[in-house]
Order: sequence, then structure tokens, then C-alpha cells
Amino acid sequence: MDASSVLISLEDLAGRRREPGAVRNAGGDSSGPRLEVAAGAGRIYHLGWDTEGGDRAAHNLLRAPLFPDVQISGEWSEVWRPAHAFSVECSSPSAHQLEYRFGLAGHLGPLPELIWSIRLEGGGMFLHFASRGQAGGSERVSRLRLRFAFDLDVCATTVIAGTWSAEGRPVLPAVISAPDHGEILLRCEQHPGLEGAWQGSRPGKYADLTLELPAPDEAGCELELKPVLLPAPSGLRDEKLWPAARRGWANLLQVHVECGKLEDEKPSPSGVWANNVISNAVSSLLFMLGDHVLMLPELAPGVPLAPLLGRTIDYFTNEEIAPDGRIHYFENGSWVWHVMDSNPAVLIAAWCFVETTGDVGWLRERIERLEFVAAYLEARDVDGDGLLESEQTGNSGSHARPDAAWDTFCSGHKNAYINALAYRAFRCMAELEDRLGRADAAGRYRERADRLKAAYRPAFHNPETGWLGWWRSQDGVLHDVHSDVPTSIATAYDLISPDDGRSMLETWWKALGRTGFDRFDLGLPLMLRPVSRADQISHEGRKLQRYFVAQQEDGMDTFGRWLNGGCCVSNTCWFLLASYVAGERERADRILEAMLRRQAEGVFPNGGGFQNGVLDMMPFGAEFFEWDGKTSGYEGHLVYSWGFLQCLLLREEAVRARVLRPLAGR
Repeated sequence: MDASSVLISLEDLAGRRREPGAVRNAGGDSSGPRLEVAAGAGRIYHLGWDTEGGDRAAHNLLRAPLFPDVQISGEWSEVWRPAHAFSVECSSPSAHQLEYRFGLAGHLGPLPELIWSIRLEGGGMFLHFASRGQAGGSERVSRLRLRFAFDLDVCATTVIAGTWSAEGRPVLPAVISAPDHGEILLRCEQHPGLEGAWQGSRPGKYADLTLELPAPDEAGCELELKPVLLPAPSGLRDEKLWPAARRGWANLLQVHVECGKLEDEKPSPSGVWANNVISNAVSSLLFMLGDHVLMLPELAPGVPLAPLLGRTIDYFTNEEIAPDGRIHYFENGSWVWHVMDSNPAVLIAAWCFVETTGDVGWLRERIERLEFVAAYLEARDVDGDGLLESEQTGNSGSHARPDAAWDTFCSGHKNAYINALAYRAFRCMAELEDRLGRADAAGRYRERADRLKAAYRPAFHNPETGWLGWWRSQDGVLHDVHSDVPTSIATAYDLISPDDGRSMLETWWKALGRTGFDRFDLGLPLMLRPVSRADQISHEGRKLQRYFVAQQEDGMDTFGRWLNGGCCVSNTCWFLLASYVAGERERADRILEAMLRRQAEGVFPNGGGFQNGVLDMMPFGAEFFEWDGKTSGYEGHLVYSWGFLQCLLLREEAVRARVLRPLAGR
């Protein structure tokens, strides 16, 4: 064989029927890993896969070649060198296998030969390492190292492990998840508890998984990478739509790398949930991860998802919390972002963790901390009317930092969205207290929830529009930005009756129709009219914000972009869920199926439907859209974009009853 590029393809399994399961030997050349190697170079240049059997394996997920480094240890020195720096011989024992033999040598003489075999079999890839021969001196090969250098321009490839070390290192088995390409289970039979390093950089825009293996003997050791096909979650009756959802289901599961920040900030942690692998770890929508885990608790054999949820809850309740119990919006975010949705999001997530695992011991150890988080919410009912008040006034012209994850308008005081989350959180806390036999505490939280519910509709109903406004500011003004979100979440969470919700949403739907909007593959616009300049945050000092923060007083100059009426994808989940609760299934299915088609088919060069890689550049990110489909975001990948997939399950009454059970405890 010469040194020209060689494509190693999978064995022909076209006659073998593929069935959903936890892990399958995906059949057909297009469904498993695809490799390109240079025969004489000892490196893998291309690694890609498409576990759904499409054409996305043509995308190279690596930004740098994959090859083994060897650690040569002697009496006086220890050094790492790439194996291909030595002599390389290549052979092909079969059409689906290459074997490299590296003639290693130290300062004092030859070392045992390293044999690296790359085999594609049954839909998976196997990397086998062995040694042969004796050392000629006192030096030895002590370890091997492999670095998977992922190209985040292609997609936000992440590592999801069921176990993380105290130092924040993923422990095998683990799943490598490449958004819209699929998931690969990585394991090593000889070293089942092998730890890796998961490191990266937002400024450098990279994420690397590095594995260190003990030096192999003649029998050797083997890394196995095998496609994962997620089984249809329990309770899903209409399984024909699952393949479309399955392609994007794990896109919501982004795990942060260990990542250095500014000099005066502590490093961002690895192994917690984040917007994407190198973006911020954010607390405000942690309930969405909780629901995801509750609906599909295991990603692959040996890779449960509850540890990711529990690790993130612990991080925010222990590391990112103010002295008064206020959870920080994101890591190192205490200095400016005083949001109110973080606390209820974390409490709901804690209920989801316990509901998924049944781990009462975990709860018993953390209940006082959770009560501390809940106490902050209780204290925010400043005027005693049952509703919580944010620190921000919400007054027009305040241009204050936001009080919620919807972070470009200056909402504040009594916020319908925040209070809806708090209602679910109090109900969840009541159930958690019941699990521990603490009846008095459970009763207190239920009483809190009851008072909030009684005050909710009168505070936010707008008789002029017929639906609910978003926030009532300190000066008494109801700020109705013509969004369905307050009405939708109130309907979904039983703060208003299904009949009331149906009537309000019907009115909003007719108003949407009058706008001419019909791009339901993008989801729904966040609002139907612009947010006024007076109700948006300040743009001073940040040129970037001028893209989405209005200069005109009526807000029309940026309408349809980002949170000023753009299609945020994530907000659509509330309308879908509320429609199913209110019995408007046909309308919701129409939107959901359009979004699922986009998810399955992809529209961007990387194959994504709602992501186009990690960009960090406004307005090119595919997490927000203008009404005509132009991108309007900056991240490129934002985990919340796949909340709508949950509605494929939540449209089933039995699934809703399980996920939203605390709300039935009214």
C-alpha cells in the first residue's frame, strides 16, 4: 500500500434489518463510522458518522488527525512523542482493517514495537493497541495517549458520561454525541473505568477528549466506538415520528469542557450542562434538562443521564449561589445578572432527579440546601399578595438587566413567566418534603402555591387582547408584548383552566394568522409586535447589541430578530404543550411535524436543522431565526432549541401526568 489517502468503509450489511435499541450494530456503509487515513502516516484524518443512515458521515468531526502518542520513561527523563515520529509500516489484513507498526526507540536503544490496528466491524470502529518485542535498554513505554480534537465549526460534539471523577474527568463508558450526526458509545473492556480529560476553550473554539492508556502488552487493549440508536421513550404511542426526533434528542445534552476564563474568574467546570460545550453553564432552564432526563433516563448502557443533572444541580446550589440564596444565572455571573427564574428551575430539576432515580438519600443530604433556595423565592413575595416580585422594577425606561433568561427586555416586578415556574417549583418542593415525611414543610409549600395561583390570572390577564401579559411593573402597568408564552405556560402548568387557556390561545392564534406568518418549520415567533425601545435593555457600550436592541422608540427597526419577535425555537414548546393540555391537538401537531421534518432533513451545510456548529457570531447562529428563515442568533448551538422535541412525548396524557404530576397536587 502507498501513502495515498485510503477510505475504509464498513462491511456490507445491507441485508441486515436495523431496529431501534440501546446500542445497535448499525447496518449499511452509511450508518457507522467513516475513516480516511494516509496509509504510510499512522494517522486518522477523517472521522465521521451518521447513526440514522444518512449522508452526514461525510463531515469530518476532527479538526486535527487522531493518532497515538507514546510516553517513554527512563531513569532520568520522561517524554511524550507521537508514534508516527518513528518508522511506520502499514498493512491491510482485510478490506476493513488497517494495521500500523511503529518502530519505537528511546535514547538508549530500541523499544517494543507498537501495533495499532484499526478495524471496522458490525457498524462499529475498534482501535486495538498491542506491543511486540523487548526493550534494548532501561527505557520503557509507560503510557499511550489519544486526543480526539473535535471541530466545533462542524458541530458542537460533546462527551456525556454516566460517571465523572472528582477532578471533573469523564469515566468510560461514555457517549460521544455529534449533534444531528448521532451518538457513539466509547468503551474499553480492558479498562472499564478509564478516565479522560475533557478540555477546551471558548476563545480558541475547541473541545478535546484525551484518553491515556497503560502501555499495552502483547494481548493488548481495545477502544470500541459503536453507534447508539436511542429506543423510543416509555409512553410514546406514535413511534413512527421517533426517528425524526431521535436525530436531535441528544442535542439538548451539551456537557461543558474544563475551560479557563479571565484571570480574575475561576475556571468553568467540566461535566455540567451548558448552552454548548464551550459556552456558559446556565441555570435558568435547568428544568428542561430535568424533564429530558425523566423522559429518557439512559443514553446508552452504562451511561445514565441523571448524574449529569445531579452534578449540575450541585454545582449551582453549592458554587453559584449568593448569600441570600439567589442562584446565579451562569457561572461567574453574580456580578451583574440578578435573574429570578434560576431558583425555580433548579428546584424543579431536583424533583426530576429524585423522580428519575428514587434516590431519597441524595434528597435527604440536600434538602436543607434546596429549602434555602426556595426560601429566596418565598422572601420575594414582598407585598404579600402571593406573587413573587423581582428585584428589577420592570418600569418602562429603566433599561435594567433582565430578571429572566429572556434577557433582552427589561422585565421585572411581577413576571408571569417567573411566577409560573415558581408555582411548579413550590409544588415540586411539597412532593420532595412528602418523600422525607416532612408534612409541615410540604403543607407550607402547597399553601404558597395555592396563594400564587389565586393571584395569577387577575394580575396578568389583559382584557384588551384577551390573553395574559408578560409582566406587571412596579408602577402598575401590564406589559403585554403579544406573546403566547405567558398564556401557554399558565395553561400547561394549570394556573388557568384548559377551557380558559383554549379560549385565550385561540385569540392569539387568530392574531398570528393576521400577520401572515406561516414558517412553522421554524416554530413560532416569540411575539407578534415589537417590544418598545423603552422596554428593552440598554445598548450603550456594546455595538453587538445594536443588532437586536431597537434604536427606534417603537422597536420596529429590530422586530423579528432574536428576542424582539424572532423565532426562538425554544419558546414553541410552551405553545405546543399548552395546546395538547387544552385539547387543540391538530393545530399543535401541524407545527410539531413541520419542525420534526426540518430536524430530520437538515437545512445547513453541517446537516443541522436548528444548529449550524459553534459560531459565537451574531447574527449567524441557527438558534434564532427571522420570520423568513434567516439566522438571527450567535451561539450556533443552544441546547434549549430542542425543547420542542419533548412535546412529541408530552402530547400523550400519560406522559404529561408523570412529568407534571406535582401540578395535580392542587
